[in-house]
Amino acid sequence: MRILAIAPDKLPLPPIKGGSVETVMHNFFSRMARTHNVTIVSSAHPRLPRVSRSAKGTLLYYRIPYKNGKAYIRLAMKKLQRRNFDIIQVDNRPTFLPVIRKAFPGTPIVLSLHSLHFLSKLSKRQGNNVLRHADGVTCVVSALADTFKARYPKHAAKFEPMLLGVDTAKFRPRSEAYKTKIRKKYGLSASYNLLFVGRIVPRKGLHTLVEAAALLRKEDKRVAIVAVGASWPGVKKETGYIKKVRRLAKSLGVPIHFTGYISPNRIHDMYHLADIFVCPTQYKEGFACVNSEAMASGIPLVASARGGILEVVEDGRSGLLVEAYKSPRAFADALSRIKNNPELAKQLSSGGRSRVVARFGWPESVRRLEAYYQSKIQHSEST
Repeated sequence: MRILAIAPDKLPLPPIKGGSVETVMHNFFSRMARTHNVTIVSSAHPRLPRVSRSAKGTLLYYRIPYKNGKAYIRLAMKKLQRRNFDIIQVDNRPTFLPVIRKAFPGTPIVLSLHSLHFLSKLSKRQGNNVLRHADGVTCVVSALADTFKARYPKHAAKFEPMLLGVDTAKFRPRSEAYKTKIRKKYGLSASYNLLFVGRIVPRKGLHTLVEAAALLRKEDKRVAIVAVGASWPGVKKETGYIKKVRRLAKSLGVPIHFTGYISPNRIHDMYHLADIFVCPTQYKEGFACVNSEAMASGIPLVASARGGILEVVEDGRSGLLVEAYKSPRAFADALSRIKNNPELAKQLSSGGRSRVVARFGWPESVRRLEAYYQSKIQHSEST
């Protein structure tokens, strides 16, 4: 197949600055380029050339300067419209569909949605107008697909769950010696660490974790928080929210260590700072890769029972889910269960790793997407 993949307009591929969507796209399309010809459009970056090709020549990058979304997609189509592709995928940017369709009127187009956010921002009329240009819409979890099927019944048949993968070789259990080395590096050897990984913004719920940790510290003063991430990939400046979390932690006597932004090629090590991984999100996540990465790493986890997390984590088998996701007490109770029961921690660690290996490996995810593409190409050819 000749595949064109169009990334959102603010971060580059390969994901040298991170970004969950960009990291997912890199994992999919670098693997697909082993057997197909793949062209990727992404945002330009000073450290990357505007055009580059993989050593074997099957993966071609076009990087477009970012001014705004409209300029980005129009310039991309101007550069590529004379080329032939069997299928086109655009990630998380439904408003790009009309421009892509104009440039490629006969090519199947797939919209890939990683969250509720971008399509939900549109009115129903706007949504219906852009969706008529899509031949299919993949959603990273079933809950996402079901939500949009109900909102857009005219296009319901287009929505298809397409679960993501995890690199189970990169994210894997490590020895105690390995963990000790990493913890010493960050000065975290003596504490019982609750790990948060992700964008540090209000909807991700780090403030709830701080309040839960304060409750947990009433039984064990070793409890501390490690917060991995920034307000946006690569950003070093502390936002008002991060300062608010710092003040909250200080007022409650909770030690909190902010690592700042960690690049994708180092993030797998961060999970081994954790005694428990915590995802206290306050909104309906998509696939929420951090949970599957923690599971693959053999780390017991506690997560909000929200959105796609319910499809990734089996409560009591591969993690503990918190229904009252706004309640610090509910999180503290779940954390305490794991902390005070080493056998439960061991079972959750083993169960999480087993579930990811069985269901969320990248090879199987790539095979599903390839089969989906073939079905869209065949349908286009038959019509």
